[in-house]
Amino acid sequence: MAEWSQQAHFFADHTVPGVLGAVTAVHFDPFAELLWIGNASGQVTSHTNSPPGFARYSSFPAHGSASRPSEVHTILSDEKSIISASTNSVSASQRNGIKRWSLNVSEHAPGLELAAMCASPSTTSSEIFVGGSTNEAVNGNLTEHDVLLAIHKNSGKVLRRVAAEAPITHLVKSGRYVCCGTAKGIIQLRDPRTLAIEHQIVAHHGGLIGLQTDGNSIYSIGWTLRQGHRVPEPLIKVYDLRTFQARVPIPMTAPGGPGFLAIHPKRSSLLAVATPQAQFQILDTTQPGQTQFYLLASTSYVCCMAYSSSAEALVFGESDGSVRLWTNSANTSQNAIPVRFNSYPTKAVPMPDYALAPSKIGWQPDTPLSCIGMPYYDQPLLSVFSPDEYWSHGTPLLTRPAMLDHTLNRAASRPSTNGYISVPKHLRGQRNQLVSTDDLTARFDRNGKLKRTALAQLRGARGDRRVHLARFHSEQNGTVAPAEDAWDSDTGGLPGYYRLLSIQYSKFGVEDFDFAYYNKTPFAGLEAPTLGSGASYVNAYLQALQYTLPVRAFAIRHILMPCPNDQCLLCEAGFLFRMLEDANGCHCQATTFARVFSNLPKVRSLGLLDDDKEARIPPEPYSQLVQHLNHFLLSDMSQNALQTGASIKLPKDMLALCANPCAYTLQTHSACGLCGHRSSRQHLAHVLSLAYPPPGSPAASRLADLLPMSFSRDTIARGKCRHCQAPHAPHTTFRTVQSTDALPAVLSMNAGVMTASQLAQWSSNRDDQHHEFLTPYLCLKVSQGRVSASAHTSRPEQEKDSAIYTLRSLIVQVQGAHDAPHLCTIVRGASAEQPDTWTLFNDFLVRTVPAEEVLHFGESWKIPALLTWERIDSTAVEHTSHFSLVAKQLKPDWSLLSTDENIAIHRDPKRIRHQPLDPDEVLERDTLVAIDTEFIALAEEEAEVCSDGTRAVLKPGCLALARVSVIRGQGPREGVPFIDDHIYVEEPIVDHLTQFSGIQPGDLDPSTSKATLVTHKTAYKKLRLLVDRGCRFIGHGLAKDFRIINLYVPPSQVIDTVSLYHSPAHPRNLSLRFLAWFLLQRDIQSGLVFKSNDSNHDDELHEGHDSIEDAEAALQLYRRYQQIVQEDRLEDTLEDLYEIGARVHWRPPQRKSES
Repeated sequence: MAEWSQQAHFFADHTVPGVLGAVTAVHFDPFAELLWIGNASGQVTSHTNSPPGFARYSSFPAHGSASRPSEVHTILSDEKSIISASTNSVSASQRNGIKRWSLNVSEHAPGLELAAMCASPSTTSSEIFVGGSTNEAVNGNLTEHDVLLAIHKNSGKVLRRVAAEAPITHLVKSGRYVCCGTAKGIIQLRDPRTLAIEHQIVAHHGGLIGLQTDGNSIYSIGWTLRQGHRVPEPLIKVYDLRTFQARVPIPMTAPGGPGFLAIHPKRSSLLAVATPQAQFQILDTTQPGQTQFYLLASTSYVCCMAYSSSAEALVFGESDGSVRLWTNSANTSQNAIPVRFNSYPTKAVPMPDYALAPSKIGWQPDTPLSCIGMPYYDQPLLSVFSPDEYWSHGTPLLTRPAMLDHTLNRAASRPSTNGYISVPKHLRGQRNQLVSTDDLTARFDRNGKLKRTALAQLRGARGDRRVHLARFHSEQNGTVAPAEDAWDSDTGGLPGYYRLLSIQYSKFGVEDFDFAYYNKTPFAGLEAPTLGSGASYVNAYLQALQYTLPVRAFAIRHILMPCPNDQCLLCEAGFLFRMLEDANGCHCQATTFARVFSNLPKVRSLGLLDDDKEARIPPEPYSQLVQHLNHFLLSDMSQNALQTGASIKLPKDMLALCANPCAYTLQTHSACGLCGHRSSRQHLAHVLSLAYPPPGSPAASRLADLLPMSFSRDTIARGKCRHCQAPHAPHTTFRTVQSTDALPAVLSMNAGVMTASQLAQWSSNRDDQHHEFLTPYLCLKVSQGRVSASAHTSRPEQEKDSAIYTLRSLIVQVQGAHDAPHLCTIVRGASAEQPDTWTLFNDFLVRTVPAEEVLHFGESWKIPALLTWERIDSTAVEHTSHFSLVAKQLKPDWSLLSTDENIAIHRDPKRIRHQPLDPDEVLERDTLVAIDTEFIALAEEEAEVCSDGTRAVLKPGCLALARVSVIRGQGPREGVPFIDDHIYVEEPIVDHLTQFSGIQPGDLDPSTSKATLVTHKTAYKKLRLLVDRGCRFIGHGLAKDFRIINLYVPPSQVIDTVSLYHSPAHPRNLSLRFLAWFLLQRDIQSGLVFKSNDSNHDDELHEGHDSIEDAEAALQLYRRYQQIVQEDRLEDTLEDLYEIGARVHWRPPQRKSES
């Protein structure tokens, strides 16, 4: 064995010794000649291998802060990043110190304190594993947060969490297992794919100190118990991972016992063992008598140790913040040759560029400037550019004054330093003529406020008011809207109707926004989601699903079944599709779907939210994000449908109703190139991702040419063969489809455009401009498992064993020259009457577009993202007809209205004020019901106040349904409530709005609520049943209530007392409380008292509105309205209302007790 000697002793960072704390982690970089050091303050530093100083390369704070330091436990590295773990976070940075991502572990496992980290044993995996323990686990009580976390090393996302089953202190990888050392001295051997425990080894009864692996061996040092006290065990225990048997332990003779362990990277029989007391020895397990002992010349303690991959360097981190580097190479003793950290050549790390100091010039006042000289340049300098490149109408400080004719200066009168002259005739223009101007002063009104038209001009390149400017009902004044063809294009050729839309909010709220201006079709648009909602891009995808008839029927069938999942996205999609069907061109919202979608943990872990605050890397383009959403949502829909069908035990003839029309079965075949062994497996697919020819190959002329390779996915890869056990056998893999009948009813296709060359394939053929890459029809055939495809511009003739598909919808990413990117959906045949018409859905803008514009992809502003093909051959038509007949057996679950649902644990019987419908009580069409709802705030409104005192809403507040009450409006039990549900809210509540809603803190929590509490889905299904039944709703201000509930009710089923008692001669709407006081002589909305049956308890007073009381008042006002109309006194009553209302300031007079 070679002799070791100290090569260098230096501090980890250039600071005062001890300021950054002890060195707690050291790591030799296998991808660069760098030594990485982590200390107790969370600082990570790297040093080069160049003696004598081993200069610092980079240093950056990776964890904690100056006030709350967090020590570094472990450091790992890969080709791109340096990954470090501290007590409560994991961080990845580039080697130059730029952070890539950081993960706060407390957000995923509160209370978990990390202790160890390791990479996955699989070379193809991108996972790293971290583990630790909570304070309760240390005391012997495991909690749900004592887990192992699997983290994606490139994005920092938590992929999995598995119960640790014991406090974790060490993590190392072996050839097959992830080895976890626990506080009780047990070594868990876990499968890296599932993190399930495969074997356990009881190593040390007092706990582990160190753990290392090499090949099929695992080495451990730890504590033993002597007279109830823990002392270091003077043995290094060795276990064989093949037989899980203990080998002969290796004695450690240094005083104090072993504290740190490292294995020789080239000779597994050599071990380096160190003690905290600055001693270490080199052990040879094959020759125990040749042990080498060394003593570190240190006055502090050793805190960590590491072996370089070249086996030429050992590094020790000490408690005083210094590092000692020992080597066994005689060449490095001269302090001239760099120490080899790696035995193989590595890529040189980039070094900073140091600018040479300019030479000094002895300049004197009489020295000519020409002798100094200027640098040579071969292109124009930055200071040389035309003012037209920076001047604009929105920059008054840079606005250039118009140049005057120099001849005018001669005629100027100059009584002093200033001169003046009359305006020449050729500059005066014609009198009494209105001339369009873009003068800066014309952009402001008489109060100095920027006009709305000018604001739109400053926001857009062309200032197109029709795109960016809100149109309000309160500002129309009889103006005539321009024709649809009047949309302008921007400088890049993007038509105005494709551009990004945003809702402007007037002082009257979003109800004043004129959505009808943007949609003159019978198809409903979806409001643009609020930025920051997390799902602002899903509108386009939902519209594509809505107009794909088999998918729409699949979702609507599902909502007729009693689905037990309260977070079911298929249910929410079905509710949305039903609403869009009923809307008939009115605008709708997808807020309920977006809310459930954003709250799913799997959605956030997959990175499907576009406002993910945990993401530390740039967000993906929307074209890629919607393709990930397509994979997830279709698979999730299939899972929810099958689970619901199994839970309600559908008959066999109806189980096909739970089959996703996008799902189809693929057979994946694999063959070994050495032994010829073949294997195959079936799996369910929902999405076809397009595969493009490799670079250098001929480009495909049409989309159909890409489908055979996209279906088959022929690949050749090397790997271990399970049959012949060859470690690097070539495997050929391909996919097949069983038959043409196995092709799905809906073929969902991800465009997969990732590069410019792939986008270029979608452009028109160079030789024939009418030869488009995308055609509206495809014909697919399956022969011997292989799929062939042909493109058609018109519907082809039906052939035997062929499947004909039509392009139903297309989602594209659109980005103008001055707009943010967004998604638009283009649907073909949105109505059966016009099967060849293309309709554009750009959020709430809906209009028809020409087919040439849809199928052409020559522009850079349009990137294809997702295509939906609907099967229309005779086989598909027969299947659709069969499903329609079977689906007629599904009936709405009317029992939901006669069942007293409740999830509150401590419901108070005296607060049960409703009586559900009797089983024999039937709600006929046009049955009157009175409704009132209460809401709570999930987010505050964001607004700005201008200098003139005006207020502009930037982001409206977010309200959520908190309570709904429905009472019978006719019959012998008129006025009796049959629905009075509080709604369980999982999100943090910003304001309960108790003064207006009557909702108290704790009313919406199942563990504390005393009221009847149900989930939002249950309450929504009840209201959906009433709408489908044709009931007529009586209420006050129902338009806003139904908007927040996200439920479209046809106007013929709405009786709003706001409209009944509104006079066209007065702009004011009257409040429910004032109407009840004036017309019913009732004082409402003054609080509610619950009588206690126990004499020892006082009555319970609830402040704020009561929805049952408000619904009763609305019903009585409707009955009063019918009486007034019958007596022909409506006009007189309205005049009295507005006359008395003005006197009392539209509020009922206060009672004497209140005053």
